[in-house]
Amino acid sequence: MERAGIDESYVRDLVRDQHPDLADLEIWPVPSGWDNQLWRVGDELAVRLPMTERAPALLRKEFRWLPGTCQASAATGADAPAPQ
Repeated sequence: MERAGIDESYVRDLVRDQHPDLADLEIWPVPSGWDNQLWRVGDELAVRLPMTERAPALLRKEFRWLPGTCQASAATGADAPAPQ
């Protein structure tokens, strides 16, 4: 879902401001959900932009619960990376 005002140039400016070392990587949009817009940065990274009023609260919840979930899954032998 495309949102007004969010384009490659906008995302590249955000990346350049926060991580100048990544500013030259390819940036492209990927299919996104309703609450967040996703952009790939190179082959290994992504930018996730909250796009609804509820998105920041959902992201806080995710960052609170995912590390424990990842630890629990690791105990079973499953490999689940924790958010950074």
